[in-house]
Amino acid sequence: MPGSNAAAGAASPAIQVSFLIDTDLLSMLERKQVPPKLARWIENNEADLFLSVVTFAELQFGLDHAPVTHKTSLAAWLADLRQKLAPATEELTEPVLIRWKNLLADLKAKNRTMTCEDSLIAATALFHGHTVATHNKRHFEPAGVQIMDPLE
Repeated sequence: MPGSNAAAGAASPAIQVSFLIDTDLLSMLERKQVPPKLARWIENNEADLFLSVVTFAELQFGLDHAPVTHKTSLAAWLADLRQKLAPATEELTEPVLIRWKNLLADLKAKNRTMTCEDSLIAATALFHGHTVATHNKRHFEPAGVQIMDPLE
């Protein structure tokens, strides 16, 4: 190509992006009609998706408080999800919890707050270098974590 140098033709290293998927998006996968844009995004990024153990706790809480008419199908869906995503689950280890405590201190200094669950998910993403995938971007903005909404 005219005007290009030899270095321009060299392959540049690929930037690897990993996503910590928020509970709101995972819960959409249980719907009868999964948003097509979300289904495509999950399919295209499956190898780079992680979730926090906090998400499983939130989903279990939802199951425990669901109407009796929905419990059987929700329990089967959650059991399947746990099995499929077990290798991609980020635990709340001591280093993650130290990152969380630092996040809480940062938020306090800025006079900002987050829910406990969202702050734990944000700290997990910050510790592991993940981008938070969520449809609730405003919930994570105070943490200063990278955020993306696959439904936008």
